Amino acid sequence: MIVLQLIGFIAVMLGWSIYQVQKFSSPNQRSAAVTYSCLMGITMIAGSLFIAHIPLPSSTTLLRIVFEPVGKMILRQ
Repeated sequence: MIVLQLIGFIAVMLGWSIYQVQKFSSPNQRSAAVTYSCLMGITMIAGSLFIAHIPLPSSTTLLRIVFEPVGKMILRQ
């Protein structure tokens, strides 16, 4: 059942992405098309992992890794 859900999700996302990228067909909107395609690719990967019940890391994990040492240095002083 999960395989069918993944196939359906990817098919819908690819169809929608192709439809939207065609709207960016003018030469001055190439960067918008590339950016949109990259974001939709990331979304498809994250959505597929979510459907497959694979735990995704929290979106705040990176911020905590970066700012936790800074906070500890401030508290030591």
